[in-house]
Amino acid sequence: MPDFVAHRLPGLAEAEVDGDLVALHIDNGTYYSFNETAARIWALLDRPKSISELCTTLAEEFDVDALACASEILLLLRDLEKDGLVNLVAAEPAPA
Repeated sequence: MPDFVAHRLPGLAEAEVDGDLVALHIDNGTYYSFNETAARIWALLDRPKSISELCTTLAEEFDVDALACASEILLLLRDLEKDGLVNLVAAEPAPA
């Protein structure tokens, strides 16, 4: 699976409510509620990160298969990208 780097885009006001992350997209008024895993991924995107970096961190914190992790993260990030919350770019291949 190709790797991608994700970074947050501006315009999301967020707060923790009863252990969940809730957010409001300032520009379009859309409300979001992130479950524990999605909130953790959002927090990890405090700086640009690749899907492989996210999976490494999440594998240490949760009992998750690496391939399933990458697939699920990519699905989430694609949804967030459609909503204008993140930008995904192909990761540069590692030097040989």
